[in-house]
Amino acid sequence: MHSRESGQEALSKVEPDARGEGRNWVVRAQDGEAAQVLTEVEAALERGLEPRVRVTALYAQAISLLMLGDNATAVRVARDLTALCRDLGLQAAGLQARALLVELLRREGQLEQAVEQLAHAAALEPVMRDLQDPDVQVALGALAVALRLSGVSDEARRIEERLATVEDALPRHQRVSRWSNLAFEHAVQAMRAARCAPYAADATLLAQAVQEIRRAKSLAGWGSYDVVSVEAAVLAALFESIVGGPEEALRLIEDCRNVMDRGPEATTAQLFWAAAKVRALARMGRHVDAATVGQRVLASVRGSGRDGDDRLILAYEVMRAEHPGCELPGSGTAAFVELAEQQLGADVALVTELFRARVDILRGIDERRMLAKAASVDPLTGLVNRRGVTTAISDAAARPPDDSVALLLIDLDGFKDVNDNDGHLAGDVVLQLVSIELRKAARLDDMVARWGGDEFVVVAVLDPDRALALADRLRETIRNVEYDGQKPLTGSVGVAVRDNPIDPETWLRRADEAMYAAKRSGGDATVLG
Repeated sequence: MHSRESGQEALSKVEPDARGEGRNWVVRAQDGEAAQVLTEVEAALERGLEPRVRVTALYAQAISLLMLGDNATAVRVARDLTALCRDLGLQAAGLQARALLVELLRREGQLEQAVEQLAHAAALEPVMRDLQDPDVQVALGALAVALRLSGVSDEARRIEERLATVEDALPRHQRVSRWSNLAFEHAVQAMRAARCAPYAADATLLAQAVQEIRRAKSLAGWGSYDVVSVEAAVLAALFESIVGGPEEALRLIEDCRNVMDRGPEATTAQLFWAAAKVRALARMGRHVDAATVGQRVLASVRGSGRDGDDRLILAYEVMRAEHPGCELPGSGTAAFVELAEQQLGADVALVTELFRARVDILRGIDERRMLAKAASVDPLTGLVNRRGVTTAISDAAARPPDDSVALLLIDLDGFKDVNDNDGHLAGDVVLQLVSIELRKAARLDDMVARWGGDEFVVVAVLDPDRALALADRLRETIRNVEYDGQKPLTGSVGVAVRDNPIDPETWLRRADEAMYAAKRSGGDATVLG
């Protein structure tokens, strides 16, 4: 199944004829009626529709084609829809159309174009200010889904936090979509943990996914999105197969085996159902049976579900059943999987950085400066280096009065011990891990840079209170970085905020003095200078 589209109310609220046919086109297309919906939509388009109603029809047509596996035609329709929204000045509908186009392009393997469309969609987000407007609500919901599936989870969370402030006012189907998508994202993350030592799924995260899909099922009620009930049963069975008894898991799995009779709207649930059954059988020592079940589903279920990782989860479970000793220390299979996971992480990081750079350009930053910034990258961490951030600090220092800009200087506590005890290669790994997590924790518009050694700089347009909150969030992020050291990492942060033009050296000195004051206090502290 693809990510559940959250815009059906906004794009299907206009009835294309007097009988109201098509009111629930998008919902029906995702609930097993894609072929019938496509026939109805094409008949309506052939009759001729008023432009705004045509927007509704094209969106439903693209969704139906996606569900039927005709991605190439769906891409063409989605491009036509995007152009029509632009011509009509429909910003919210246009953002939603681009979010759909992102998913279609990803499925077609056109990663560069998908990133470009995602950046265009994200560049529209700042103008979506009226959260009471239903069109804005559904557009932001669709954007959040597209961001999550593209690996830009921090931005997705920020948008979802905006929407959470008006959740009770959101259309019912959007709330269903949000909780359903969140449940499967957490299920994927929980099962992904099983592919790395110590090879155990994250039971806490999986339990959270079960609660989230139950919330989606409760919101869905009866009728629309019948597939959500099946998804809830599948995730409950998966949880039992991981942390409960395998016999009880098999009973729950058999209770929801009808998921395999559904169409492409249930691809994700089908793959998770099979993963649960393979895991349960393997736990009972029935490895041959487990592998056979998984192999059959991999051969019969086409597509990759929501984000491609769903199929990978089942494939890994089948591999475990085929090679029961693959997770033993020193296993070549385990080493191969670990390397593959590292490459997947690098691919996601690349997409994220491409996206961020493109959004910066689309939001009005001069392209020459972007190219200069790209040439000023620290080769170890991938962050902007000292040379690159020095220019940004000078620019920020010269901003007009009343522009509140924060300069954060971060120093890792005890980093010398890491180098001395574990070697410089281990120290380099720590710097890379910290860099990745700092970039994730910062906002899209913040500049995060490596100042040198184990020092990092953040430039952010924030007032003092929000700057201190960001500093505390970054310190928490550093504490949560996992590495092989004997004690957890911590960081000391100095914060200096300017409200008027200031000499860059003076500004840096204030942040530096505050940072050293934080270290003198014992470390793992924030000081405002």
